[in-house]
Amino acid sequence: MDSLENLITNFISYREDGQRVALVTLIGNTGSSPRPLGTQMVVSEDGRSVGYLTGGCAESVIVSEAVAAIGAGHNRQIRLGVGSPYIDIQLPCGAGIDLYIDVGLCDEKVQQIESSLQSRSPVALDTSMTTGKHQVVLDSAQALATGVFRRWYLPRRRLLIMGKGPNTTALASLGTASDYEVEVFSPDRNTLEACSREGITTGVLKNLQSPDFPPVDTGTAAVLLFHEHDWEPSILKTLLTSECFYIGALGSQKTHEQRIVQLQSLGLGQVSGRIHGPVGMEIQAKTPIEIAISILAEITLTYRSTCSGQLIPDSILSFSSATTGGIPALKV
Repeated sequence: MDSLENLITNFISYREDGQRVALVTLIGNTGSSPRPLGTQMVVSEDGRSVGYLTGGCAESVIVSEAVAAIGAGHNRQIRLGVGSPYIDIQLPCGAGIDLYIDVGLCDEKVQQIESSLQSRSPVALDTSMTTGKHQVVLDSAQALATGVFRRWYLPRRRLLIMGKGPNTTALASLGTASDYEVEVFSPDRNTLEACSREGITTGVLKNLQSPDFPPVDTGTAAVLLFHEHDWEPSILKTLLTSECFYIGALGSQKTHEQRIVQLQSLGLGQVSGRIHGPVGMEIQAKTPIEIAISILAEITLTYRSTCSGQLIPDSILSFSSATTGGIPALKV
C-alpha cells in the first residue's frame, strides 16, 4: 500500500510507464486548509493522479493545471479558494490554498530520495521557487537558501508484531491497511501462514533466549501479543535498549506488574516505564479487531505527539527565513 505522506514511489512508477510527471505541493494556506502544509499529489501527463490536497472538491482542477504545466514544460503556482480566479471552487471554512506545480524534478533526485527512504533515513528536497532547481538534503541543520522551500520525507512507519493468535493477525491486517510497514514474528505456524496469505512479511521465532528479529529504529513501533509470556523477557531486553518509539505488551494490569518485576530483576527497571501495558487505549475492547484498533490508536497518538517531531527539526515543510513573510512569486 502506498503512503499518502510519501508519493515518491508513485512518481517513480509513472516515470517507469514513460510518463512525464508533476509533483504538486501545498505550500501555503489561509484559514483552515483540508490538508497540512507539505501535502503532495503526483500527476502524470495522461491525467492519472495519486494523493489529494482538498478532500475532493478541487482535485480535478489541480490535475488539469498539472497536466497543462507538463505540456508547457514550466512550473507554475496556483491558488484555490479565497483569492483564486477559480471563483466557482470554494474550500471549507472559507480557506485558500497555494500550490506549487513542479514539472522539472529529475529522475536522479527522485532516486536519491527513494534510496534514503529505503535505508530508513529522513531526507528532504529543496526547491527553488525562482529557478526551479532542486537539491536533496540529508542534514537537517543545512541552511535554506533564499526563495527555497524544503519538504521532508520520512521513512515509512514500521510496525513490528511478535505474538500469535487472532490478536496478532488482526493487528497485522489493520496496521497494513493504516499504511504501516508491518512485519510479524511468531513461533506459531498458523499465525504466520494467516499473515503470509495477506502479503505480510513474516519470520519464525525459534529461540526463547535469543529471538531473531530485525533491528529497530526511531520510526518503529513494537508490540508483543503473547498469552504465554515466556518469550517476553529476551525480546523486551532488546527493545528497551533500542530507539523504537513505542513498545506495547498484551496482558492484564496484574500481568504487567509481574512483567515489570521481572524486568527489574534483569536490571531494566529504569527503562521499563517505556512499555505500554496493558497495551492499547481503553475503549473496552473485546474482539481481536477492537483490541487491534485500541493498540493502533495508541501507537499513532504516540507517533504524532512525540516521534514525528524528533525525526526532523520543524514541520514537514519549511521556507527560508527570507521568505517566511510570504510565499515568493514564481518566475519562469
